[in-house]
Order: sequence, then structure tokens, then C-alpha cells
Amino acid sequence: MSILATIRDHSGRVYRGIQVLLVLSIGAAALGAFDVSRNLPSGTAFGISIAATALALLALMYMRSSVVHRLQSAAAAEAEKHHFLTKDAMTGAMTRRYFLEALRDSLGTMRDRREATLLLIDLDHFKQLNDTFGHQFGDLTLAHVVRTAERIFAGGMVGRLGGDEFGVIVAHSDLTTINKDVRRLLDAMRAGKSHEGKIIPLSISVGVALAPSHASNSTELMLLADLALYESKAAGRGRVTVFDEEMLSDKRYRRLVERELRAAIYLGELELHYQPIVNPDSSPYALEGLIRWRHPVRGLISPAEFIPIAERSTLIDMLGEWVFKRACADIGHFQGRRISINVSGEQLKRDEIVTMCDRVLKETGRSATQFVIEITETVATAATPEILRRLEALRGLGFHIALDDFGTGHCGFNYLKTLPIDSIKIDRSYIRSLAYDQVAQIFVSALAQIARIQDVTIVAEGVETQEEFALAKAAGCNRFQGYFFGRPVPRDKIDPIQANAPPLALIA
Repeated sequence: MSILATIRDHSGRVYRGIQVLLVLSIGAAALGAFDVSRNLPSGTAFGISIAATALALLALMYMRSSVVHRLQSAAAAEAEKHHFLTKDAMTGAMTRRYFLEALRDSLGTMRDRREATLLLIDLDHFKQLNDTFGHQFGDLTLAHVVRTAERIFAGGMVGRLGGDEFGVIVAHSDLTTINKDVRRLLDAMRAGKSHEGKIIPLSISVGVALAPSHASNSTELMLLADLALYESKAAGRGRVTVFDEEMLSDKRYRRLVERELRAAIYLGELELHYQPIVNPDSSPYALEGLIRWRHPVRGLISPAEFIPIAERSTLIDMLGEWVFKRACADIGHFQGRRISINVSGEQLKRDEIVTMCDRVLKETGRSATQFVIEITETVATAATPEILRRLEALRGLGFHIALDDFGTGHCGFNYLKTLPIDSIKIDRSYIRSLAYDQVAQIFVSALAQIARIQDVTIVAEGVETQEEFALAKAAGCNRFQGYFFGRPVPRDKIDPIQANAPPLALIA
């Protein structure tokens, strides 16, 4: 039962008692005044009337005192509830809900725009702090950030927006002053916090957006400050970034591509085109599956345009699964052939790549030995033990692993001893230079010799002429790919001669 309902119920009973006493008092007074009853002397009647009136007055005083007490209790409970809802228990900062309300109030109305600055602050590497020094230190660090921000931005409002993310509202948009104060905050964090006799340095990333110059409503201002915060993190953390219009155009374009690409996966706008890979006698060996996006308005979109955007979100996992399912569906049209598919380095950062491939193979009834997974040289050089473990797991399923674009980065010959690979694809720049560049000739020949010792297949990419084909063969390459043999085309446009080959015990 609510406080008001309790007061109403309690006061109702007292009020009815007072009414009874007052009726008794009036009745007794009337009897005494008119001497109606011979059995009841007038003095006694007046005495009863006075007593009943006195009791009624006492009851009224009690009721007033009770109501006041209950109202005070209700007010205290409401104040406690309001404090709980408005203040974060751990840090003392405003809760997210009330911070956003305060931000809306700070910006004013459509007719009365006010200047304000929104800062979003993220504590860098908070998980590592918790894991290394314990959650108690992590909690104290969060409170330390809030206290420091309140001290530096005196008069500002500090709110906790998430686990280790905070917001500050400043009632002006003087960027010079804001930058000066943010620098003080960054320096205060770098000075660190004491823990068990040691000073632990801290780092924060800050994003800044101004009202009304950048945005005039709280929702958009939050979005712009968050975008600036993201840029601070991407630039190496431990710094401040003020929102710039160029960020918004880039962000909007990425968002647009992400939304349309997600829809394209479901609407069937993606295609897998195939380019042949041949043996030294030009007979069919394998096919590389290359994703294409046929946009209903913009036409055919290059993977170079949408793959980097997909890699910044989980869309790359959806794309990777779509490609592999498409390859599994098409493999039946290419008897005796393998299909090579490209796997992003972002996919290899998660165990889902292995579980997805295993699941799709079981769903489609295909064998992993029918496919080659291609990784780029840059992925190989940055491979962590976890990535190498996933590559070994994929090989364990039966996939062959190819190292693509070899020679474009810093992947030396020593990598070939440790990487779990079955074939190497030499970048086209070396193949095009074989006719006149002695360095390219030595590089390809040396790689071919090492590959023979390691029992690894060498694929020459970008072969476009008969001369390049002959020189690549002479240098020791044993597989070839390029426009000289065929361009990437949809499955149904593959030359029947290229599409089928007798079953071969292929090395890679």
C-alpha cells in the first residue's frame, strides 16, 4: 500500500471517530440547554459535551500530527528514491537517465538556444586494470575519474553513461577553455592513482562536441561527441578530439554502406565470380571465388570499396559465411576442381570462423578438401598464436591454406617454415617484372626452390601474356592465374572446358 493510501485509510478512521464525538457533544449540549431529559441534569449534559469536544480536539491534533509525520516519511522516502535514481552509487556521478535529461535542459528550446559543450570520456584499457589490480581498484579508479572531472570542470555536470564511460556538460562553448581544461584532466589521469604503495598511471580518451555550432539537440550532440571519442581511440587513445564535419560525412557513408550491404546479403544482391587457376599445360586446376556486389542503383561495386567497411563490424562474418555457402553450393558444377575462397584477417580473430566452416560443411555435405582458404601476407605477418591455432584447426578439418599476395609486405622466407600453408601465390607485380627486372627473377626462382623443399605449391598471379606465362614457368612456378587464362565471371558463364577436369590428387 502506498504512503498516500495509508494516510487516507488511517485518517479516515480517526475522522469518523471525531464525527461521533462531535455528534455526542452537540447532542449532550442540546439536552442540557433545553432540559429535555429529567434523568440527565443540565450540568452533567454540558460536562459530557465539553468532554466529547475535548476528545474530538485531541483526536484532530493526533490526526494532524500523524499526517505530518507520514508526509515527512513519504518525503524522505521520495528524496532517497530520487537520490538513488539520479546518482550513481559507486562514483557519485549522475545516472545516465538524469544526465541525458540535464543535457536536454542545458541546450534550451527551439526559441532559446543555449551554448553548451558535451565531453564524452572513456577510461582506456579498463578491463586490463580490473584483471591486473582487481575490481576494487577498478571501482576506485572510476570514482577518481569522476572526482577529478568535477574538480576541473567546476560548475559542470558529470554523469556515468556506461561501465567506464562518462559525460561532462559544460555551460559554455569556449573551445580554448575547454581544450585547456581537458589537457589538465588528461595530465591528472597520467599522474596516476596510488595502489598498494605504487602509482598506477591512467589514460582516458575524450570526444568533444559543441552546441549549437555542431548540433542543437541532445541526441545528435551525443552522436557527434561519440564519433569524436571513436576518433580519439582510433588515433591511439590518451587524447582529445573535437568533432569535425569530415568525420560525419565518412561516418554516414560507412553507415549507409553497412545498412545496404546487410540488406544485400538477404536480398540476393551478392554474387560469387570465378577465375580459373591452371596447370603448366594450361589444363584446369582450380577456381578462385571472388565476391561481387550488384547494387540495384549503383551497379557492380568493387570489393575494395565494401570489404574494408564490412571488416569494421560483424558484417565481415556474415559475408564470409555467405561466400562459403555459395562456394559449397557451386562446387558440384566444377567436377574435379577446388574452389579457393578469401578469408579476412578480422574473421580469423574469432573462433567463429572454425565453427562456421565446420557447420556449413555438415549442412551441405561437402568436404573441406574441396576448398582452399586464402589469407593475405599482411594477415600472416601479424598472426598471433590464436590466429595460428585457428589456421591449424581449419587445416585439421581438411582445408588447404594458401598465402596470397606474397612479396607485397614484410613476410620473409623464414615465415614459410612456421606458417601452416600449402601454397603461395606470388604477387602480380613480380610476374609483370620478370622480363626486365633481375631482382624479380631472383626472388621468384628462390621462392620456387624453397617451395619445392617445403612441398609447397607456387601460384603465379596476374599472368596476362604468353611471355609472362613462359617466364613464370621457367622461374619454377607450377600453377598460374590471370586474365591470360580467364577473367572472373559468374558460375554460369564459366567455359565448360575450364569448369570441369578429371579428378586429381591435388597438392594444394
